[in-house]
Amino acid sequence: MIVSALLVLGSAEDQRSQMAKLIDDAGPIAGLFVVVLGAALFLLWRSLNKQIKRISPELPEGPHDLEQDEDRDLTERAVERGEDAQDESRG
Repeated sequence: MIVSALLVLGSAEDQRSQMAKLIDDAGPIAGLFVVVLGAALFLLWRSLNKQIKRISPELPEGPHDLEQDEDRDLTERAVERGEDAQDESRG
């Protein structure tokens, strides 16, 4: 009974040491992976900034812009009506 408990305990320690070795071996690879991802993200960010700066602010309005303008007008009118209703209820 004691021998089997020692064998189980010994095999658990072997598994832990194998896991620790595996994790220690993966550390430099994981660090390199993080550095490469960071460099790729930086280069992508820089490229996108260049592309955004090339966009002309004088582009013609599209259908979505016209819908947004109409929505803004409707919202402003609704807010004005709401303010008028509040003024009337107070006075």
